[in-house]
Amino acid sequence: MSRWFPLFGTVLLTLSFPSALAAQDTKDAADALVRRLRTEHFDGDAYGSVLQTCRVLDALSRSPRRYNELDGPFFRRAAERVADASGGREREAWKALALAGAITARLTAERDRALNAVRTDAPGARYESALALATLDARALEAVRATVTVPGADAGLAVLLADDPSSVPPPALQPVRGWVDWARAARLRGLDIVVRPPLPEPGPDAGLDELIDALNVVILLHGLPTDDGGPPSGMGDGPPPLPERVPPGHDVEAALTLAWDYLEGLQDGGRFGLDLPFWDGPQAGITALNLSASLYLAERLGRSRPDWIDAGLDWLVDQQHADGSIHQGGLAVYTTSVAVGALVDGGRPGDRRAIERAREFLEAAQSDEGEGYSSHDDPHYGGIGYGGDERPDLSNTQMALEAAARAGTPPDAPLFRKARGFLERNQNDAESGSIDLPRAEGGRLVSGQDGGGTYMPGNSPAGEDPAGTDTWVARSYGSMTYALTKSYLLCGLRPGDRRLDAAVRWLADHYTLETNPGFEDPDQGAQGLYYYYLAMATTLERLPDGALATSAGQAIPWRGDLTRKLVDEQRTTGSWINDRAGRWWESSPALCTGYAILALRAADS
Repeated sequence: MSRWFPLFGTVLLTLSFPSALAAQDTKDAADALVRRLRTEHFDGDAYGSVLQTCRVLDALSRSPRRYNELDGPFFRRAAERVADASGGREREAWKALALAGAITARLTAERDRALNAVRTDAPGARYESALALATLDARALEAVRATVTVPGADAGLAVLLADDPSSVPPPALQPVRGWVDWARAARLRGLDIVVRPPLPEPGPDAGLDELIDALNVVILLHGLPTDDGGPPSGMGDGPPPLPERVPPGHDVEAALTLAWDYLEGLQDGGRFGLDLPFWDGPQAGITALNLSASLYLAERLGRSRPDWIDAGLDWLVDQQHADGSIHQGGLAVYTTSVAVGALVDGGRPGDRRAIERAREFLEAAQSDEGEGYSSHDDPHYGGIGYGGDERPDLSNTQMALEAAARAGTPPDAPLFRKARGFLERNQNDAESGSIDLPRAEGGRLVSGQDGGGTYMPGNSPAGEDPAGTDTWVARSYGSMTYALTKSYLLCGLRPGDRRLDAAVRWLADHYTLETNPGFEDPDQGAQGLYYYYLAMATTLERLPDGALATSAGQAIPWRGDLTRKLVDEQRTTGSWINDRAGRWWESSPALCTGYAILALRAADS
């Protein structure tokens, strides 16, 4: 029985109470600006002039996601254009900055050549030259600092050259370019940024230079503590105390009844928020997640469908944008995917047009020829990212694939065919999807042999393992191996296919309900644990009974194991919560409860 698999929480922010909301605000703002630069100003080879292209690449490589040429043509082709350009002293400095984050041999060689040209210049005379040295060769700038006179008018250059950078007062917030130059120099020299502008909000007619300046402001604000160093407004001194777990021996029927009471009491006109003291208002992804959970509970418990469920579905449709996406700003693919799941679960004929438009958005979000990606040159070809092609990952990809399938995309569609190669590059299976990519820290990243899955090609939050001289393997881990397995099934693979069988073997060998396997640090393995439970259930329900088995051939009773685990973890309020790790909003009962109910739904199928 096909089920929808929401993974909304996988990209929500790390729940760090002192400044979590500010950190997510700057990340979302950076993502939105990167998307505008790419879609409004990238012509396939450059962003305006060579100097403007350098400034864009410099900002992209310093943004919260730290883009480089492996991320796609929006960086790779522009970087190649910059590498081929010639020019004077100013351009050489900006070329070195533009290629500062490059990792492939050709681009790093051109960066080093440009940096050598800067070293032979008189870097004390120009901000961009001193900035290039401060960024790439601080020792060379130290030598310059002893031979030049600190300028008075240029605050950014003065901070870079002064023996005591704190003696240079910050400039006015306008014009913004002057503040950006000063703040960037100040952060390089370890100063606190006390004078800060608000997050910029460029209008729809903003030009290229305005968007570059805005992105630089966001980058410089990212990671700074809140103004008073305390928690965000309304958060109090920390999270509320946890309710007790239910008594031992609680049965499934009682757990589902208690969960229904919790969700019915939590909803407001069919809309749901995060159920945290510092969150105000409904959120589309949480609403969709819990509407799907509520629809299951009503059917499973024999309840009549309350009016508030339809009111919530109506509200989701009202959040649809002109491009078909459904969200409130940011996380467009995740939220659209969970919204599709809720609307399909709702079964209302009047929602078919909204579902179809959302399906078209998800298909268009795939990184392919339409955005200039090449199946030969771009490791992310065929994947899907947060709402565009900036950085596809396996989590976003599997969400979009399942939502598209539920919305009616046929199994032989190009979406699934193109995705297959991306899946192979995310599997540690050198025979089918071998990768050989430059590693930012030096050496190469290659495919492993254990059959498990990673988050992106050559990238795993579980870490890396050495695989020989100057080679490393991104470590497989549980939630992404489940995502890989389910995505293979959506793309038409069946048991007996070596790629699918290798992933299932990894899952059987690492089967556990105590942690997300693959992480060496137990605390890391507890992060996103309810996400992991949902990934497990909604993947294994698609496999034939008995497909998950021990090496001795004994079937693993995952349905009963997972059901018992979740029922025992329920709280007396009817909710679930991850009390081991709050990352990705799993300190939110509303999020974890939706995950738990839909995992129980899959185990019950």
